Order: sequence, then C-alpha cells, then structure tokens
Amino acid sequence: MNNKFQIAIDAGKHFIKSIMKEGEVIHRVLFRNKVQEVDSLGAELSPNSYKIQFEGKTYLLGDMLPEERTSFDLSKNSFEHILSIYVAITQLLLKSKQSIGLANIYLAVNIPVSLYKNEEHKFAFQEAIRRNGEPICIAVSGKTFAFKLQSVLLLPEAIGPTYLNTNEFRNKKILVMDIGSLNTSFMEIDRLVPKFDRMVSSNLGVNVMRARLADTLTTKYGINITDDDCEIIFRDKYLIIAGQKREDSREIIEKLFSEHVAEIVNFAKSRKISFNNLEILLVGEEAYY
Repeated sequence: MNNKFQIAIDAGKHFIKSIMKEGEVIHRVLFRNKVQEVDSLGAELSPNSYKIQFEGKTYLLGDMLPEERTSFDLSKNSFEHILSIYVAITQLLLKSKQSIGLANIYLAVNIPVSLYKNEEHKFAFQEAIRRNGEPICIAVSGKTFAFKLQSVLLLPEAIGPTYLNTNEFRNKKILVMDIGSLNTSFMEIDRLVPKFDRMVSSNLGVNVMRARLADTLTTKYGINITDDDCEIIFRDKYLIIAGQKREDSREIIEKLFSEHVAEIVNFAKSRKISFNNLEILLVGEEAYY
C-alpha cells in the first residue's frame, strides 16, 4: 500500500530538523549533520548516530563524528547534505503508525535566500533531491526503507515564523534574522508578503564566529583549540586549561560575540535592510547568542 506523508525539513549545516504531522500528532526528528564514509563499523552506535547503506556504500552520520566532519560548503546541493535529508525522512517514517510500504513523500525544504532567488540553482537542487522521482532505497541502522519524492517544495530560510504565526503577523511588517551555521539570512515581510529586494544573506554564520574564537584563544593562551573544544566553549562561555577555568577568558569570548553580532547588523544595513518601524524576529538553529 502506497501511503502519503507530508514532511518539512530545516536542513541546516549544524543540525537537521524535521517534522511530520499525522492526524493530530506531530512527529519531530533532530540530529547533527555530520557525515563520513566508512569501510566497516564495528563499534556500537551511540544515541543520535546512524549507520547508513546507500548505493553500495556505508556511511556514519551524527554525534559519533567529530566537528571536523561538518560541511563548510555554502551550497546545500551536496551528496552529504541530501543523504542527511533522506535519513531524516526515514526516521520520521519510523514514527508513523501507518503501514509504510513504498512511501510517497511530499517534501518541503528550506534553502538560503540567495539560492531561492536563482531559478536555475533552485531547479538543480530540487532535481538532485528528487532523483527523477525514482524510488529511493536506503538502509539506516539495520532498517530498510523505500520511498518516492512526489514533490519537493523549496522555501527560503527565515520565512518560518510567518507560517507559524500567520494571525499575529497579518497586519505587521517584520524583519526576520535567521542565524545559521554558515550564513545569516534577512527577510522583510510586510503583511505576510516577503519583499524580494529585502531578501539577503551573508556568510556571517556561527562557524565564522567559531573560527575567530579558536584563532583568538589559540593566540592568547598558546594552546591548540579544536572545533570540538569550541563547542564546549560556546556552551560554557569559558576556556578550561588542564582542568583550570580561565576566568579572564569569559570577557574575551563575550567581546567576540558582541563584535560578531555588530558585524551582522552592519552587513544588513549595507544591503539597505532597515531596522526601523518594524518588528524584529531573531531565529536560527544556533542558541549561542
């Protein structure tokens, strides 16, 4: 029996966030977007990690991989990124109470506003995900799935709050700032209508901040700061060396945060984005700010 599933995926570089509504129940799946091809995997899988067999190759995805496996390619039209989208679909299907069979998927995916405004690039990404509508067969952590992508709807980043709170913003002008891992998107929406010339994106995502933080602390304290170290520093707002918390590091970290936010705002102003006479919404997959 072929079943229909409507799925929305926020395919970030840091996290994959996905949602599916089934009756009155809303299913959600969240995992880190880190992918690596592996020859053999003897270790037991940790939570939020997946072993994937796809097109004759084996991949590991999720928390077990180091931060260095995060993709820093600004384009989302990459094999690793699309593979993560497929895995998100399978994990939502697992939550369904229906008999899955060959699932028919109606998918909505977010894309950077710069890509959204380019018809050629949009179509190429759409077709790369759909694979000509042919069945997609994939095994994830020992379970086999088959599904068809009947349609793929591409939506610009930062538009989500409008759909979530339609009544609240029906008569308002708002500016949505979507801070992601690799870029920050800006979208002005006037009474639910996105303004084409007020859709811009910069490369001032959190990964830029992470790199600056690593460089600054490495220079200051003379130790090597890895991407994994930065994840802990972002969370704790301190640097710890040999078990000792460096109290003076907090001021350095907070100053870097403030400077990065100021740079984001300055970029928006340079692109004629106004912060006056509207409501500002700050969203994004990162909770560091």
